[in-house]
Amino acid sequence: MVIAIPMPSIEPSMRTGRLTRWLRRVGDFVEAGEPVAEIAGVHGTMDVEAPQSGVLSHILVAAGAEAVAVGAEIGRIEPGPPPHFSARGPAETAAPGRVPASPRARRLARESGFDLSRLAGGGPNGRIVEADVRAALARGARPEEAPRRQGESLRLPVEAAPGMLQLHLEVDCRLDALEIFRARLNARGLAPRVSLLDCMVKALALALARTPKANVARAGAGFEPAPQADVAIALVRDGDILAPSFAAADEMNLEEIAAARADFVAGRFGPGARAGVCLIANLGAFGVRRFLPAVFPPWTSVLGLGAAEQRVIVEQGAPAVATLLSATLAIDRRALDEPAAAALLAAFKALIEAPEGLAER
Repeated sequence: MVIAIPMPSIEPSMRTGRLTRWLRRVGDFVEAGEPVAEIAGVHGTMDVEAPQSGVLSHILVAAGAEAVAVGAEIGRIEPGPPPHFSARGPAETAAPGRVPASPRARRLARESGFDLSRLAGGGPNGRIVEADVRAALARGARPEEAPRRQGESLRLPVEAAPGMLQLHLEVDCRLDALEIFRARLNARGLAPRVSLLDCMVKALALALARTPKANVARAGAGFEPAPQADVAIALVRDGDILAPSFAAADEMNLEEIAAARADFVAGRFGPGARAGVCLIANLGAFGVRRFLPAVFPPWTSVLGLGAAEQRVIVEQGAPAVATLLSATLAIDRRALDEPAAAALLAAFKALIEAPEGLAER
């Protein structure tokens, strides 16, 4: 029996959406609940899950298609056996050194820090499925991370968590007072010099500490209040985008943040560099005025920073020139709501525009 894959709705008011990409190809075997495509709406992205196990026999809507009606048939699944079935077991069907597991199982394991090699799969041909990982986590199995090369574990992920609804909020921050404050600090001969990004890290960490409803961390398949304000930054090194973190950045002074950033740039990552509640993505150096960042696990929010530039504003009823920077916060709506995100942005903006508070430790 052929089963249709319908175009789902990200939110109740959604009528049409964009089919961003297909995650599986025609002829691939898919399991029930496994993501087969990705769609996007006005307020976020979402995976399209296979309604039943079988072979993806038809793709009816091409990747990149716009205005796809909710409920429209975008693909078909036909019953069929999993590929490469062998009575000799999974060891001969999996790539050498690779644990056979479904994409959803791998994603859940990655988010919860669970080592898949510790599990025996309950899926076809011994494949580990999402239910196996959830059962192990429910039994209280402790996350365990395999050893990795320096910097490898800091690579920026490229997939959003399944079912995530992303929202964006934006503010413009005036930087004139901050630049005076920073110049005063650097006049003391600090090495390395305190950068604008260092100040952004400190401001965001203090804002997270002051708005606990926005300081939320991932915990397995759910969320919990974060024990400290960890802030990560996206940086490019040797062709990779890495995301090292400042653990408890609200308790660091600006000189310590500047020194840690210099270590990150040089490729020196300490044991706490894999934490993080919020990620800062700074495209200001490329002249980008503003952009809408995407949220990826393990973070529950991402702050996108644009270029600092002079703009004409109205001040006391008269035109004036000020240095402004646009900051856009993307949130995982399952972890924090709009009022919490707005409070976080307001606290961040207040600290940037009254930077004496950044001297706190």
